[in-house]
Amino acid sequence: MMRSTRRETGALTRAGETSRQAPGRRGLRRTTAVLLPLWLLAAAMTLIASISVAIMAILLAYVAGESSWSKGQKDAVHALERYARTGDEADYGAFLAGIAVPLGDRAARLEMNRAQPDPAAIRRGFERGRIAHADMDGMVWGYRTLKNTPWLRPAVAFWDTGDRYIVRLADTGERLHALGRAGKLHAPESASLVHELQDIDSELAPVESGFSRSLDDAARTTRSLLMLVLAAAAIVLLGVFSQFIRRALARSERLEAEVRKNEERLTLGFEGINAGLWDWEIGSRQCYFSNWLYEQLGYDVGTRFDSEAGLAQLVHADDLSLVRHALREHLARATTFDVAFRLRTLAGGYCWCRARGQAVRDAHGRAVRMVGCLFDISELRNAEAKAYTERELAEVTLASIGDAVIRTDEDARVTYCNAVAERMLGRAAADIVAQPFDAVCKLRNDADGARRFDILSVAHAKSGSASLYLSRPDGSRLAVDYSVSKLRDAQGRAIGTVIVLYDVSALREHAARLAYQATHDELTDLYNRREFERRLTALLENDERAQPAHPGHAVMFLDLDQFKVVNDTCGHSTGDELLRQVCRALKSELRDEDIIARLGGDEFGVVMPHCTAAHASLLAENLRAAIAAIRFTGAGRVVQTSVSIGLVGDAEGLVSVKEVMKAADVACYMAKKKGRNRVHRFRYDDEELSQTHAQMAWVSDIKAALENGQFCLYGQPMLALAQASAPAAPEDTHVELLLRMRSHSGTLVEPAAFIGAAERFDLMPAIDRWVIARAFAMIAANTHRYGTWAINLSGASLGDGQLADYIEAQQRIWSVPFARVCFEITETAAITNLHEAITLIERLRAQGCRFALDDFGAGMSSFNYLKHLNVDYLKIDASFIRGIVGSPLDQAIVRAINEVAHAAGKLTIAEGVEDAAIMDLMIAMGLDYAQGYRVGRPVQLDVLREPELRDMAEPG
Repeated sequence: MMRSTRRETGALTRAGETSRQAPGRRGLRRTTAVLLPLWLLAAAMTLIASISVAIMAILLAYVAGESSWSKGQKDAVHALERYARTGDEADYGAFLAGIAVPLGDRAARLEMNRAQPDPAAIRRGFERGRIAHADMDGMVWGYRTLKNTPWLRPAVAFWDTGDRYIVRLADTGERLHALGRAGKLHAPESASLVHELQDIDSELAPVESGFSRSLDDAARTTRSLLMLVLAAAAIVLLGVFSQFIRRALARSERLEAEVRKNEERLTLGFEGINAGLWDWEIGSRQCYFSNWLYEQLGYDVGTRFDSEAGLAQLVHADDLSLVRHALREHLARATTFDVAFRLRTLAGGYCWCRARGQAVRDAHGRAVRMVGCLFDISELRNAEAKAYTERELAEVTLASIGDAVIRTDEDARVTYCNAVAERMLGRAAADIVAQPFDAVCKLRNDADGARRFDILSVAHAKSGSASLYLSRPDGSRLAVDYSVSKLRDAQGRAIGTVIVLYDVSALREHAARLAYQATHDELTDLYNRREFERRLTALLENDERAQPAHPGHAVMFLDLDQFKVVNDTCGHSTGDELLRQVCRALKSELRDEDIIARLGGDEFGVVMPHCTAAHASLLAENLRAAIAAIRFTGAGRVVQTSVSIGLVGDAEGLVSVKEVMKAADVACYMAKKKGRNRVHRFRYDDEELSQTHAQMAWVSDIKAALENGQFCLYGQPMLALAQASAPAAPEDTHVELLLRMRSHSGTLVEPAAFIGAAERFDLMPAIDRWVIARAFAMIAANTHRYGTWAINLSGASLGDGQLADYIEAQQRIWSVPFARVCFEITETAAITNLHEAITLIERLRAQGCRFALDDFGAGMSSFNYLKHLNVDYLKIDASFIRGIVGSPLDQAIVRAINEVAHAAGKLTIAEGVEDAAIMDLMIAMGLDYAQGYRVGRPVQLDVLREPELRDMAEPG
C-alpha cells in the first residue's frame, strides 16, 4: 500500500510538470495542424499523378502491341505468298510464326472478355503476341476497365474486326498448306487461294490503319482528360485543406484547457489501476466517475452520482461506516486510502469493489481534491469464499473417509492427519503433527519384519504385491496397504506428500481364508485332492533332484465300505459325522509329517514321506483297525464302518503323480474286490492286480472315444422265419445295433475288450446314451430301411432313474416313432435290477416301444421271472443254439422255451444261427426269428457326423 501511495504522489508531481510544459506542446500542435494538410495534399497529388502515368503506360503498351500485331500479319502474308510459289516448308513455318502474333493477341482478348477470365490463358496469349511481361497486368486491367469508354471503344472494334480477318488468313494458310502437301501448288485451286490471300491483305490494310489511328486518338484524349482531372483535383484539395487548417487551429485553442485537465486526471488515475476512475472535487462536493462504474453497476452512463452522498447510498449498510472511517483517516492523517466494500447494482444485487485514492492538497496542506481508482473484486471474493468452502469440504471429507490420510511437508514432517490416521497409528493428532513421518508411521514387511523407509522417495507409489503391516505403540500389528502422491506448486516443485493408508486386515484374512478353502476340504479340514496332488508332486520332484539318502514315500488310498448305506439309512448328517470321525482316526494314527487328504465323497489319500514299505504296511493296518473300531449312534442306529486300503510302498519306483495315484487306486479296488475291510499292497508281480490295472487303462480310452467320436455302430439283421422263403417287407425287417470302438491306430476293437472295464468303472450309462442318441439319429435319417431297431441296455443303465427321460427327450428331438424301437436287456441285468426294469418297460411300452429279454435261459430262474417282465421278445441264448443239431437236450430246452414264450404271448428269437441245418431246425421247431451268420454278418451302418446330426435335429 505504501508503494501505491508513492506512485500516486508521483503522478500528482508529473501532472504539475505537464502544466509547465503546455506552451511548448501547444506550439507543436499548431505546427502539426499546418503541416499535416500539406502532407495529405502532396500525397493525394502524388497518387493522382501515379494513376495518370499508369494509364498512359497501358495505352503505350497497347500501341506497341498493335505494331507487333500489324508486323506479324504482314510477315505472315509475305511468307504465305512465298510458300505458294516455292512450296518450301520453311516459308510455311515463317507464316505460322508471323500469324501466331495476332492469333495470340486474339486469344488474350477473347479470354479477357469472359466474366471470370483465366490469368494463365491471358498470359499465354500475350506471350504469343510478343507483349512484354511487365505490361501484361496493366493491359488486362486497362482493357477490362476502359474498353467501353468512348475514346477506347473504336480501337476495340477495329481489334475485333482485324481478328476476324486474321482467322480467315489462318484458314487460308492451312488450306494452301494442305495443297502443298498434296503436291498441287500449281493447280487452279492454289491460284484461287493466293487471290483470296491478296484480298484479305488488301482488306486488312484500312483496318490496321484505323486500329493504329484509334489507339493514337485514345492516348491523346486520355492524356488531355488526365491533365484536366489533375488540375481540378489540385484546386479542390487546396481549397479543402485550407479550410481544414483554419478549423484545426480553432479547435486546438478550444480543446487546450480540456486537454490539460484530462491529462491531469488520466495521469493521476490510470497509473495504478486497471478499472474505473473517480475524481472528487472536495470543495464543490462533486464527483466524477468513469464509464466503467456505470457499466459494472448496470446504470446508464447518464445517471448522475455527482456527490459523495449519492454514491454513499449505493454502499452496503454494513460497509458504509468502514468506508467513511477510511476516508476520514486519509484526509486527516494522510493514511493510505484502500478499502473494500459492496456497491448495490441496478438489479438489486451487490458487487464487491476495492477503492484506492490519493488526496491533492493546497499550499496549506488542506485536501482540495481526491483522485483514485475503483475496480471489481467480486471474482476474488467469490474465489476466496469458494476456496474456504472447498477447504472445509476437504477437511470434513478427509475426516470422514475410512482410510488414514497423512500430509507431510518437503522435509517429510507431518502437517495434517485425519481421525482415521490417529486410530490406525495409535497416537493423538498432537503427537503426530510436526513429527517426522517415519517416526510416527512404522511400516514393516510382513515377510521378515524389516522397516520400510522408502515409500516417500518416489512421486507416485503403491504397496502393490508387497505385504506390509503397521507397528503401533502398544505392540499390536495392523495389516495395511498404502498409496503415495507428491504435492507440487505452480512451478512443479515438490512441496510435500500425501500418504493414504488402507486397513486391509479383513481383506487379508478373507484372502487367507479363500486360500485355505482352495486347498482344504470344508467338512473335514483335510487337504483336498488338488493340494494332495500338488504336495505329492513336490515330494516326487525333490526326490528326482536329491540323492536317495533315506527311504522313499508311501501312498495310501482309503475307500470307506458301504458308506452309501449309511447315507441312505441314517441320512447325510450322520454320514458327515462318520467322515469327521474317520478324519480324527487318521490324524491320531498317522505321523505329524504325513499328508492326509479327502479325495472324494468317501475316499481319502495319505502320503507318508520317507516311510519304508514295512512301516507303511503297519500304519495301514493300524488305520484299518482304528476305522473299524469307530462306533457312534446316528438317527437312532449304531453306526460303524470299515475301510478298504490300497497301499503303494516306497512309491514302488513310480516317478509321476499319475502313476502313483493310479497304482494306489488299483490297489484300493483290489482290496474291495477281495472282500473289503483289508489292506492290499501294490506289486508289479501281482497278476490279478495287473489285470485290474489293465482294465483301468481302458477307462481313459473309453472316455476319449466318447469325447472324440471313436465309437461306431454295426448292425446285424434278424430274419422272420415265417418269411424265410420270401423277402420280407421293409417294415418287417429287424436289426440289432452292435457297438465297436476305433482305436487311435484306426483298427476296430470288439466290445469284449472294453465292456468289462466300462461296467466295472460305471461308464456303461454314458456309452448307452451315446448309442441311443446315434440310433435315433440314424432312424430319423432313414438311410437304412429297417423296420425295427434293437438297442442294447446295460444293467447300470437300468438302474439309472433318468434314463427314461433321456430316451423320451431323444424321441422328441428326432421325431422317431417308438414303434420302430426295441430295447434289449439281458436276463441277468433284468433280474439284478428287477424293480427298475419293470418300471422302465411299463413306461416305454405304454408309448409304443418294444422290449426283448436277451440271453434267455442262461440264468437259473428264467421262467420264474418271466411272468414279471412284460417283454415282447425272448432271445434264446446262443449256447443252446450252436450245438442244437446234435443235442437232444438243447432241442428239448429250446422247444420248452419256445412253447412257454408263445403261451405267454411273446415271440422268440434264436441267437447263434450259423448254418443251414440250424436254420431248418429252428423253422421246424416253430421259432419266430433267427439271428446269426447264416442270416447276416454285422456290417457298419452309415456314419453321421456331428454337423449332420445337428442339422437334422434342428426343426424346420
